[in-house]
Amino acid sequence: MKTTMVRGPLWAKRRGELSELAFFYKAASLGFGVAKPWGDSERYDFIVDSGQRLWRVQVKSGSYHQNRRYGLHGMCGNRQQTQYTSGEIDILAAYLIPLDVWYVIPVEKIQNRWLLFFPYGGARCGHYEEYREAWSLMAPQTSDASFLSTDLQNGRARPGYLNPRFL
Repeated sequence: MKTTMVRGPLWAKRRGELSELAFFYKAASLGFGVAKPWGDSERYDFIVDSGQRLWRVQVKSGSYHQNRRYGLHGMCGNRQQTQYTSGEIDILAAYLIPLDVWYVIPVEKIQNRWLLFFPYGGARCGHYEEYREAWSLMAPQTSDASFLSTDLQNGRARPGYLNPRFL
């Protein structure tokens, strides 16, 4: 699928690059530290710092739906088309571009090479709906729920903490 832009069609590689920028913006705006590895030789696209640990995150995106569902490849881009393992990544972040919706999925929960998302509901096999906007999976582990609050004096999120307006 292509989208026409100022300089011509927006092909899959460019959409992927833009999705990575969207991930960077979203994660940083939630207060996470975000780093991009040099080159593209690693299986992960980003390193996300929660303040307690580092997460290896692979970003995947989709821009069209069929029968009220979105499908994304949940596998490596190598020729063997292998599934990601916990030795390679910690989180797969799936971005549904037209809806501006993120699914933050632990790699252990990925069930198939082809990931199906049902953001409109109504599907019995919506395995990943519990991970929709689940940014808190990467948040610091604390018994205090204050990491979900904003600074009441200026209305902005405290650095290093999740802001609920982005959840």
